[in-house]
Amino acid sequence: MMEYASFNRRKLAAALALAPLCRVSPAFAQALKISMGVGLANEQAPMVALLQKDKLLEAAAQELGAGQIESEYLNFPVLLRMLQGIAAGQLQFGQLGSTPNIRSLTSPDPAVPIALIGGFNTFPLQVPPGSPIKNLEGLKGKTVLTILGSDLHLVLVRALQAHFGVADPKEIGVTVRNINALAELGRAPSGVDAVVSLEPLAGAAEKAGDLVTILRNDGTTGPGYEGPEGKGAGHKIASFAKTPFAPEAYYPHRIWWVARRNYLAENPKVVTALLAATARATEKLAAMPVADVVNIGGESWTGTKDAQAAWIPTVLWRKRGWNWITEGDVRTLVGLSTTKAIFQQELTAAKAKEIVGLGADVAKAAWTHVGQKPARAVFEDKTAGDVRGKPTWEMSDWTL
Repeated sequence: MMEYASFNRRKLAAALALAPLCRVSPAFAQALKISMGVGLANEQAPMVALLQKDKLLEAAAQELGAGQIESEYLNFPVLLRMLQGIAAGQLQFGQLGSTPNIRSLTSPDPAVPIALIGGFNTFPLQVPPGSPIKNLEGLKGKTVLTILGSDLHLVLVRALQAHFGVADPKEIGVTVRNINALAELGRAPSGVDAVVSLEPLAGAAEKAGDLVTILRNDGTTGPGYEGPEGKGAGHKIASFAKTPFAPEAYYPHRIWWVARRNYLAENPKVVTALLAATARATEKLAAMPVADVVNIGGESWTGTKDAQAAWIPTVLWRKRGWNWITEGDVRTLVGLSTTKAIFQQELTAAKAKEIVGLGADVAKAAWTHVGQKPARAVFEDKTAGDVRGKPTWEMSDWTL
């Protein structure tokens, strides 16, 4: 799998710096340069690998008459830098979790969500082996380690809200401590009683015996749970039914492709090409053996290969097999934005429809270009177990 090059920002920058030393053909000189901010620590890493290695964007651009494309995928471990790059016009596309996406959508210059490129992380709540904390009741007065202001923090707040009816963990004496490095979530350091982690790091920590899971984002208990529902893994805790996004999750996790508004308006065929290319990459990944997916993307991931392999079947592009934004996905943004412990400003349904609607035409064009996959009925499959609904090009019928 060495043919799938890792995407290192410094290497890309160095390559670009050397470009003027080379003689460029007239055709290449006229190519439209596209800079995309990506997050290779997450499940979109193999997607980015396929897009680059198989030149899927370039091929789709040619098919759609968008001309020649010169694409670069820049890894941004620090999300703030990606947001700054989009705002400054240095990046045409980026990848955001729902928490930063909500903040973007409520800002004066929001990026446009155009597709989904990841999601469904289970964000386990974990404790050290032998901990007296066996359930959410045990968190009262305790210290929880996570990433402040992030998707992980949002899961904790929403779980406690559903269980205790509180708007802020402080109301039940929970202290939320921020990490200095992601690896800290792999064990509970001194002074920390529990962690809210993410896969595949959490799975590796549990297998190593460093942490034990008591609850997941979908309300399902882990092996360390003891409570009214029973003991051990596989129970659905009763208070989970109070979350508005059941049966999917406290926080229906999504990672969004976003585009700069001006770029979308000026280059709709290029955006359509990116969506078509993403759909084709998703189709390939959904059919690929898990071990091959890990070999492609795992270099940038935390956790062991075994933990990564166990995680892949749970991610959005593997379970859904498609990337189009639906009514339900956007409804989660509106609902989650009311979490006052995380967000300063709520996202209104009108604002969400206004901005997301800017990408509706290119999404429909891309869906049509790849053969209308999935079939229209799949968008509203009520047996799927996740929050979905009508696609963006039917936004006039949405109810947010």
